[in-house]
Amino acid sequence: MEKRKAIAVVAADVSTDYMNRICVGISEQCRHLGYDLYNLFMSFNLDGGSTIQFGEENIFSLIKKDSVSGVIILMQSVANKEIINKIGDSVISQGIPIISIDSKLDFCDCIIAEDEKLMEMMTDHFIEHHGCKKMICLTGFEGLPVSESRIVGYKNSLIKHGIEYDENLVIYGDFWKAAAEKLAKEFISGERPMPDAVICANDSMAISLCNTLIDGGVNVPEDILVSGYDGSRDAMENIPSITTICPENGSLGARAVLRLHKMITGEDGEAVDMPRGGLVLAGSCGCSDGFNYVIKQREGYKVITDQYESYYNNSGMQEALSTVENLDNLINQLSNYMYLLRDMDSYTMCLNKEWDSFENSDESEYLRNGYPEKMETRMIYKVTEPEFDSVPHEYCSCDVIPDSVRKYYEEPTTYYILPLHFMDRCFGYSLFVFNDLRFMVSQLFSLWNRNINIALEFLRVRTKLTMINQRITLSSIRDTLTGIYNRQGFKRYSESIFQKALTEKKKLFILMADLDMLKHINDNFGHVEGDNAISVCANGLNTCCENNEICARIGGDEYSVIGAYDYTDDIINGYIKYINNYFDRYNSSSGKKYSVGASLGYYCGYVEDGRDFQYYMDIADKRMYENKFERKKFRKE
Repeated sequence: MEKRKAIAVVAADVSTDYMNRICVGISEQCRHLGYDLYNLFMSFNLDGGSTIQFGEENIFSLIKKDSVSGVIILMQSVANKEIINKIGDSVISQGIPIISIDSKLDFCDCIIAEDEKLMEMMTDHFIEHHGCKKMICLTGFEGLPVSESRIVGYKNSLIKHGIEYDENLVIYGDFWKAAAEKLAKEFISGERPMPDAVICANDSMAISLCNTLIDGGVNVPEDILVSGYDGSRDAMENIPSITTICPENGSLGARAVLRLHKMITGEDGEAVDMPRGGLVLAGSCGCSDGFNYVIKQREGYKVITDQYESYYNNSGMQEALSTVENLDNLINQLSNYMYLLRDMDSYTMCLNKEWDSFENSDESEYLRNGYPEKMETRMIYKVTEPEFDSVPHEYCSCDVIPDSVRKYYEEPTTYYILPLHFMDRCFGYSLFVFNDLRFMVSQLFSLWNRNINIALEFLRVRTKLTMINQRITLSSIRDTLTGIYNRQGFKRYSESIFQKALTEKKKLFILMADLDMLKHINDNFGHVEGDNAISVCANGLNTCCENNEICARIGGDEYSVIGAYDYTDDIINGYIKYINNYFDRYNSSSGKKYSVGASLGYYCGYVEDGRDFQYYMDIADKRMYENKFERKKFRKE
């Protein structure tokens, strides 16, 4: 099947509106230009160093020249900046075109949000509608393009309205809580004079500033106005709701694809239409114009998120998946929880072919880096198909998307790809396809995927413990020298064979054997040769069995074979002849100064009611001793 060109997105936090809108723009532009889109995401977004983060970041090893034509980095979403440099080194060394959004990197071009006008509009609103004269601009890290561009918009508005620009009223923050909380506490303590308004460069800082001020007894918006930037759901849900800017993230993502397309093909691509940005006026500036918008956003959010979070929280998914006994059972259970993923079109579980292997007893060696060349799909769930596909389909990991999945999508498609792993142990990855990215409850599918990680590890450990237990059990019922059953193993299985002969009206066969002259061999040739004779005898008896009989060493030089079958005289005579011929062949070719042989006696017949197993054992044992006596007499003569 012919592969479409693909663009990979390097990202981390899958739950923010900021990133969702960028990804929508990237997706729409990729679709328009004929590219598949691989969104490589992580469920955890930590600042590096932990084994679990290492396992998460392994997903980016899928970026290979044979699999993607270009790479887009969403630097703002990744907590561990070191991984970005590693990805950059790898991508550049492979000659893959790469571009960054909103963050300048040494190794690639960058698309910067055109947000000066929007920041200027927000500042205009505070000046023109609220009469603000003194306003602080709380922006992000100093030198960051997005931080500086938002200062420019703020500054342009001041100049336009004849207000002197004061650098002391520009505060560099962190795009997070700490800087906002510090500023709020300076206002509350009187360390810093209270301005008319604080215009924040993102919603996280605005929310933190607003809530810290209110906790300190400052009324918002009565005492001070606050605004944010991002148009996030958190801003809408805050009390009071945050006046904010809904940015042109969609067009930002689309512009990145257009730039990358130019780098890949040398040609200009046709741009798709994306929604324009604008102001969302709400409670933190006292405006009611945006109230209906806020209510609409909240209602939409509840329909999309709250309902599915409720489904998820009450599903018992993690508990159910953690009780499965094998992979097929896990897959069947997982199909019962597809309803938790809103608007999903398909889900595929891609596993390393030996995902549950344990190479050594202490498990120090396992797959940590990259993916094996050959992988297989173990579950393909397509919503429109009557049944999900659980037949393993092998494919090459360099293809990323297996042909067994690609066949469903004739048009360019957006895939969300999340790692399957436990800590730094790599299992494989998950493929998600959604119908409409704007309504995807992204935080939920991340949690959903983490449940599979835990379930796979539970299953792997359970399988290992079962195997260890089986080995312990086998070691307790197997003879360490010969490998056949020992007396304990004989006791365990002989009774069930006896019952089978009784209930199914099969003939019971019991062969007793005694190794000839073991003491003579030990005394004259040493115990090593004695052990050899014991093993040769065991092999001769064990290899004669053709009808599910068991062979056991029940004493130092004593053996027994037992079975239940529709035996004939020819079968039994064939067993005895085989054993004697086995010894003859060994003795003629071994070069030993001693011969290996055994005295044999057997019983073969139907079990009578009222007779126990020992009764038939005694018959076979008596016949064996008769044969032993005859063999001794023959040796003396």
